[in-house]
Amino acid sequence: MIVPFINFAGRAGEAIAFYETVFEITDKQVFLFKDMPEEMKRHFPRETDHYVMHAEMTVGGTKVWIGDTVQGVTSGDMVSLSVPLATTDEVRAAFDKLNVGGEVLMELEKTFYSPLFGTVKDKFGIIWHLICQ
Repeated sequence: MIVPFINFAGRAGEAIAFYETVFEITDKQVFLFKDMPEEMKRHFPRETDHYVMHAEMTVGGTKVWIGDTVQGVTSGDMVSLSVPLATTDEVRAAFDKLNVGGEVLMELEKTFYSPLFGTVKDKFGIIWHLICQ
């Protein structure tokens, strides 16, 4: 399964509210930066507390993930792909292959929401979020 991930620069909450008026959203979940554990919050400026760290909803039968990025976004970088994988070995293998000729945007690391997560932009400019579920 591949999950589309829509990135915003501080406007994800506004976008989510808008999409709720467009589509019949019944399964929305939203987690804000301010809800992160303290050890992770220290990596982000306080003005991002209201940013959406991660949101999920189903649109037209497809799971969509939405979040704010602190780095900002440019045209073409607003939609990325998330790939939930079963094991950390699968995450590492996919990450290493996608990184050949690409660019690491977030090193692989254990997080409070996953045993292993990382983000890489491949040699074609596609951003991949790899997560062990």
